[in-house]
Formats: sequence, C-alpha cells, structure tokens
Amino acid sequence: MSNLSEKPNQRRWREMIFLAMLAACPPLSTDMYLPAIPTIAESWQVALSTVNLSLVLWFVGFSIALLISGPLSDRHGRKPVLMGGLVLFTLASLGSAVSLNVTMLITCRILQGIGAGGPSAMCLAICRDRYEGLERKKVLATVSVLLTLAPMLSPSIGTLMLSQFQWQAIFILQAGFGVLLIILSLFQHESAAQLIDTPLLKLMGRYGKLTSNRNYIRSTIALGILIGPYLGYVAIAPIVYIKLYGLSEGWFSFFFAFNAILYMIGAMCSTRISHHVGDHRLLTACILGTVVGGIGIISVGHLSPWAFALTMGLITSCFGMTRPISQHIILEQVQTDVGAASSMLVFFQFIVGAICMTLAGLGWPSPISAFGIMAVSFAIVVIILWLAIKKQLLNHENLEPENQEPPKIEAC
Repeated sequence: MSNLSEKPNQRRWREMIFLAMLAACPPLSTDMYLPAIPTIAESWQVALSTVNLSLVLWFVGFSIALLISGPLSDRHGRKPVLMGGLVLFTLASLGSAVSLNVTMLITCRILQGIGAGGPSAMCLAICRDRYEGLERKKVLATVSVLLTLAPMLSPSIGTLMLSQFQWQAIFILQAGFGVLLIILSLFQHESAAQLIDTPLLKLMGRYGKLTSNRNYIRSTIALGILIGPYLGYVAIAPIVYIKLYGLSEGWFSFFFAFNAILYMIGAMCSTRISHHVGDHRLLTACILGTVVGGIGIISVGHLSPWAFALTMGLITSCFGMTRPISQHIILEQVQTDVGAASSMLVFFQFIVGAICMTLAGLGWPSPISAFGIMAVSFAIVVIILWLAIKKQLLNHENLEPENQEPPKIEAC
C-alpha cells in the first residue's frame, strides 16, 4: 500500500484514539477511584457514606457541565470548550490529590466532574462534525471498542496504585492524563462548520428547539434507555462478586474485564452485522437479546459467578453492538445545534444510568434477581418505544440504506 493511501487511515486512527481518550474521562475519574473510597474514609475517620458523596456529587457537576458545554461549543467552537474543560479537570484532579479533608475533596471532585463534562460532550460533537453516514458509524464503533479499555483497566489501575502508593497517587495519575489530553488538543483543528452568534442565555434556549425535533427526542429517549442495565451492572458487580460470592478483588477485576471484553467484541461486530441485516433489525434483535439475558440472570445468575457473568455478558455484548448504531441514528436527526444535541444525549444517558445504578445498589433481598428484573423491564420499555418510532425514522430516510457497500471495520 502506498504512503498516500496510508496517511488518511493513519490520521483517522489518531483521531479515533483521541476521541476515545476524551470519552474515557468519566470512567477514569470514577472507576479508578472506587477502590480508594474505603481507604480515604478510614484515613480521615469519616463515614463511608460521606466519602461516597465525592462520587455522587461528581455526577451532579458532570451532568450540569454537559448541558452548558454543548451550547457553548455551538457558539464559541468545540476547541475552546474542550480546552477549558480539560484545564479544569486537571487542576481539580491536583486539588483532589492535595485535599486536607473530606470537604475539600468533595469540592474538588465536583469541579473535576464539571471539567470532565466538556470532553465527554465534545467527543460526540466532533464525531458528528467530521464524519457522515457509514463512516461515522464505523468511527463510533471503533471509539466504543477503544473506550472499553477505560472501565476494563481502571479498577485494576486503582488497586495497583493503592498497593504501591497512597490514595493521592490516583488523582495525580488522573491529572497526568488531563495534561496529556491538553497537549493533544493543542494540535486539533476546530471541527464546527458554523458557529451560532447568540447570547449564552438565549443559546441555552436552543434546547427548547431540540425538544421540538420529534425524531431527535423520540430516538434519544427510546435508544438512550439502552444504557441503563449496562451502567446498573457497574453498581451491582461488587455486590455480586465480592459480597455474595466472596471473591477476591483480583477475581472481581477479572470478571469486570471479562464483561468489558464482551462489550468490545459487540462493538467490533456492529457495523459488519448491520450491513447484512440492517440497522433496525440488529437493534431489535439486540434489545430482545437483553430481555433474554435478563431472564437468564433471574433464572441462573444466582448459581455461580460464571452463570452471572455469562448471562450478563449477553446483555453487554448486545449493548456493545447497539451503541454505535443508536448514537449514529440519534445524531442523524439534527443538522444544527450539534453540540447541544450531543450534550443532551449524554446527559440523558447519565440520568438513566444514575437511576439504574441507584436501583441496582438498593438493599434488595435478592440483588441478582432484582437486577435481572430491572434489565428485563428496561429492555421491554425500549423495544416498545423503538417499534413505535422505527417506521417514522425509516420514512424520514435517517437510517442508512441496507444495500450500501459494507465499511471496513476497524479492529484493535
């Protein structure tokens, strides 16, 4: 292959890795920090629930930042919002590392969440700006594959850091990640094709315009709910593997990574399978697969760690296949206010995820059965909504035709 043909592919790979790193800010900020929560509570002699506020309120700051960063990027461009968020993320990470008490830590964590909101929202916005059609689906699928490495490795990295250093080292590592992203962002060009010259308060009102876009709102609600059982698993995994099955932290990391690998496989197969069966058929099949996985968890998930892991793995792999396609479908519904649309999508998904994490973490008499019922319930809601809107989306010609030439799938 000639150098001329290699350069565009190499450039696209660099961009996809960069986008995946931006999207990795939330899981690196939360999953890496989870093993340190008991240690911090013990070192400061405070209640575990108090230290947990640094996790819960992180999501509050993150959610608020999502809604603000999207419209800001539509007015000032993606790069200024991206750089501002990364600088705040880095400084807040350093502040967390030098915190003298739990109040200072919680404050810095809130600021860190606000900083992480910008990169997360800009990841989808930049992808929407730079890519179209099948190429966007391929990029989203590859970014999903690369992004899987963050939740797969973060708990192990956090545990390793705690075994070698004090808990502050985790936040220093996060700050280093922020510095790396700042350096990489300096070489990025502005991706927004056109900016909206509107005062900020009026710009926030652009969300009202988005709510009048029925296809966007319907697809965001219907397909955004898909993330619920996947994020609910994050909350229940320690309860199942460590508390119920009595496994070590090492085995917990193994099963957590196993689940992430199945997500990666699903994302890698997404565009190829979609070409053969079509977007809408694949989405329908994967939603039904989530129902089957949830029923499996209810039926046999309590028998052994592997029984739970394999039935949950069906849900995870189905979500991995649907995520790039669903994101593509949702973003196809907007032509302007792309930043606001990307922010609202991620915000909605995190709200759904927070609800599922809360439900999964409640003190159920049978946590595994309760989680299985939740997964089945959410999947049934999704398939009802999806079947209701699928025809309108197809009629609007927002889904890719099923007879196009299949894209090459980027594999790790």
